[in-house]
Amino acid sequence: MRVAFDEQIFAIQRFGGISRQFAELAAAFIDDPALDVELLPLNAPVINRYVLDDARVRARLAVRDARHEYVSLLRYFMRVQPRRGLDIMHNTFYLPHGLIQYPGARRIVTIHDMIPEMMPSTRRRLDLLTLKKRYVERADHVVCVSEATRRDLVRVYPSIKAPVTVVHHGVDKRFVPGAAPLPGLPERYVLFVGNRSQYKDAAVLFRAMAGLPGDLQDVHLVCVGGGPFTSAEERDHRELGLSGRVHQIGLVDAEMASAYGNAECFVFPSRFEGFGMPALEAMACGTATVLADSTSLPEVGGDAAVYFAVGDEARLAAALTEVLRDASLRQDLEERGLKRAHSFTWAKAAEQHVAVYREALAVG
Repeated sequence: MRVAFDEQIFAIQRFGGISRQFAELAAAFIDDPALDVELLPLNAPVINRYVLDDARVRARLAVRDARHEYVSLLRYFMRVQPRRGLDIMHNTFYLPHGLIQYPGARRIVTIHDMIPEMMPSTRRRLDLLTLKKRYVERADHVVCVSEATRRDLVRVYPSIKAPVTVVHHGVDKRFVPGAAPLPGLPERYVLFVGNRSQYKDAAVLFRAMAGLPGDLQDVHLVCVGGGPFTSAEERDHRELGLSGRVHQIGLVDAEMASAYGNAECFVFPSRFEGFGMPALEAMACGTATVLADSTSLPEVGGDAAVYFAVGDEARLAAALTEVLRDASLRQDLEERGLKRAHSFTWAKAAEQHVAVYREALAVG
């Protein structure tokens, strides 16, 4: 089966969940000949580090370092001839140029979330350039990364005609327990990962940390990624009495297992997620996990997490207090999380994608 990804996401994203998914699928297709996937080369300059830093994927896709997204995007938009000899074209994003027809090929489109459509205030400049609905309308088969995303897709586009299949992400093998602590981090800390603004609800977590009882005032909050705290956030920390107990750091991927694995617990208060990869990574590292009871997060966490109502800082503070005080509860959550994380693999995701490809080819 001759399968091609387009280079859209690799041309615009150095790091990120969407490009990680396609890089992981590419690696799984390469590693398992039994899947019978001939992944065709892109022959393109890209900026994505996941494919550039994996020698196998880089060679198979025939990509080179573009150094700047302008170079990679220009090369992508200059591709005017449709690719021929394909069985499957799996689009990686929703830029208009990707709607070009591929003679004889079936089109697969992945929907990662419906946040821009359901929460218009969150739209980025890039979202205004995309044609997600057009891709869905032209797809022979649509893949959603969670059942929650599938429900949102059908709610927003009720007239969708293509079959829709849910395929969960896997978790990278680097996320395992036992990593040594990172120098400079507090001895006891709660971990938050990612952007903090808008629907990510980091402000709810800040207020919950301020509401912890006196015997837990030695517990710090470490925020990884998302950029330095804004002046407004720093003002809020002072007013909440959190100065000196809240920290923001940037880490590379190789350091994340340590950040997860040495935290007292991981908290993800987001009110809307397409999947929620940080929750899965935390569980894979053997870390007790506290999640908002929203969208896809219960689908990922299952019975291996403690949940609180979205936006409820008092409930979150109570959940944190229980988890931080009760070592036996943390151990139970750690064991449950490890077991659950082991069921999310990229090999399994690759097999399910191949089943989608074969179903699309069998139609018509």
